[in-house]
Amino acid sequence: MLNKTRITKNLAWILSTVLAIFLNGSSTLFSQSDINSPYSMFGPGQLSGNEYFRNLGMGGISQGFRSNTSVNYLNPASYTATDSLSFLFDGTVFSHLYQQKIADLEQTSLYANLGSLNFAFPIHKRWSVAAGVLPWSQMGYSISDSQQDDIVGNVNYFYEGSGGINQVYLGNAFRLFDGLSLGVNASYMFGRSEDQSIANSDSIGFYRTTWSYSDNIGGFMLTYGLQWQIPLNNENSNLVLGASYTGVTNLDVNQNKIILRTLAGVPGIDTLSAQPDNSGTMKIPANMAAGAFLSLNNHWGLGLDYQTQAWSNYESLGKNFDLNDSWQIRFGTVYNPRIETYSGLFSRFEYKAGFRYGHSYLKLPDNSGNLQDFSELGISFGIGLPVRRSLSGLNIGFEFAQRNPNSDDLIKENYFKFNIGINVHERWFIRRKFF
Repeated sequence: MLNKTRITKNLAWILSTVLAIFLNGSSTLFSQSDINSPYSMFGPGQLSGNEYFRNLGMGGISQGFRSNTSVNYLNPASYTATDSLSFLFDGTVFSHLYQQKIADLEQTSLYANLGSLNFAFPIHKRWSVAAGVLPWSQMGYSISDSQQDDIVGNVNYFYEGSGGINQVYLGNAFRLFDGLSLGVNASYMFGRSEDQSIANSDSIGFYRTTWSYSDNIGGFMLTYGLQWQIPLNNENSNLVLGASYTGVTNLDVNQNKIILRTLAGVPGIDTLSAQPDNSGTMKIPANMAAGAFLSLNNHWGLGLDYQTQAWSNYESLGKNFDLNDSWQIRFGTVYNPRIETYSGLFSRFEYKAGFRYGHSYLKLPDNSGNLQDFSELGISFGIGLPVRRSLSGLNIGFEFAQRNPNSDDLIKENYFKFNIGINVHERWFIRRKFF
């Protein structure tokens, strides 16, 4: 007979965990982010929606990855891996330590945020659904600069920005026949960004001028996924080929723009320009990814992904931006010494490692005016901590990454990522038996 006490306790644990993660992360997820990177001011901000947080320790691979203990939202075809009688929940919190360097100058900053909240369960033996919420992009920067003018003397410039775009999705996956699954995510994208530029000087008669921009963003995005699971000669080994595609997405943007001017020692503020409700669209280019994951003897797993996105086609409010088409290669591996439910704790740990390399969409001029590309490199590792007699567990991942311009005139970024997430696997759809 179904153990009602056990289910009640597990429900209480899940709800308390969800509440704790939500309370600690929602203040940043649904408001302005505390990220501090000067490069987040370009394009839609620093992207996080193309990362599979659960697999941070494996280079972030996702396309061929299937699991009955976590929700792989980057390839919706993977939802069919959910056990037929189970309910699955997972959540992740992450933190970043940023270190920016240029010449002899260095700056370090730290922030934490909610990674994702997801759940999945089967509707039919060939149909599973999933839903969740996660940040898609983040913007946060504070920059100061000064220039010498022949007439007014020294002029100080300040640039600040914050905000980002979040993603709420509902996904469906179908097993068409043994081994082949198709899926689709319908996502609602929403967020707000604020940018402010200030020009000021200590010179008499110099007006302090402030340019303020506030963008409200919203719209829908569709992502399609496919996975084909191929059994190998060994009955415990298989190869999964996967791919996903997100078409060109047009998000609605409503911008409020205002330009203010003040003069030191003179009361009042002059409004030079006010343009409320400037409506338009943000064009997010198509994103394509493909990969494979090889499972060997229930102990070893190896995965490889490739992803590309045509950011040269990015537009916002009718303005084109000089961005690069981005690409990235990810590789990851996982090793589990023993998989028996009642084996020793340390022998049931999952040990993970991976790396990624690619080119960012950033393309910026150096001091000579030459446009420079940016490469990105990340090395990661992690560990999975199982709960005894359960498929639930804790996942910890770490990555050290670099964003490198091809010029010493531009800022080099080192950043350290740390993820901690839980997955809860429960058998809830069991028919009661009475004796």
